[in-house]
Amino acid sequence: MQLGGVTGGIYKVCDWLMKLAIVNLLWILFALLGLGIFGLFPATIAMLTVLNYWTKQEECKVVRTFADAYKESFIKANVFMLLIVTVGAVLITNYMIIQSMNGILHVFLKYGLIFMFVIYSLVVLYIMPILSYRSQGIWNTVKMAFITGALHPARTGILLGGFVLLYLIIRSFPGMIPFYSVSLIGLWTTVILSPILKSEVVERLQEKQIKCEKMVRT
Repeated sequence: MQLGGVTGGIYKVCDWLMKLAIVNLLWILFALLGLGIFGLFPATIAMLTVLNYWTKQEECKVVRTFADAYKESFIKANVFMLLIVTVGAVLITNYMIIQSMNGILHVFLKYGLIFMFVIYSLVVLYIMPILSYRSQGIWNTVKMAFITGALHPARTGILLGGFVLLYLIIRSFPGMIPFYSVSLIGLWTTVILSPILKSEVVERLQEKQIKCEKMVRT
């Protein structure tokens, strides 16, 4: 049954609120199944995978889709998690060492570290949304995450601004945490990044198609 006007709008809002609550609870459950730290990345990728379907207005079996994406991404997601934690620890250690220095070397290393931290931040910000769209090698994923973030600074700024706003809202209403704390952030990420990630994926597929056609002709 199609509903229009105010009634239809209210129905859609309630429907999305119910969906977001379900996927948030699934995220908590699957994160715990991975002993917390090892479940965080695969659960987040699984959540983004489900949200990708919904924002494209495509139906999916929520629990099955979530579970399949979680299992498929578990090893690779945790490899990325360990990589991110290791690189982050190295950057923090270097920062502490640089703080004890003086002179020109201190300035040179400080700005070099800031540049490296910007690259690191872009990769961390984009890596899971990219993995939710297509699975690829570690280096290609890292490269695509950095290039995508660097080519879309305005969208990156909007994404981060939304994170801050959502954090303030959730902090003001603690009762939202079990139902919307992660899913709202995931929805915002999907809405803001899906147009550019979809175009990136299409371009990659077109490039592969062109290469295949060239190979066939030769």
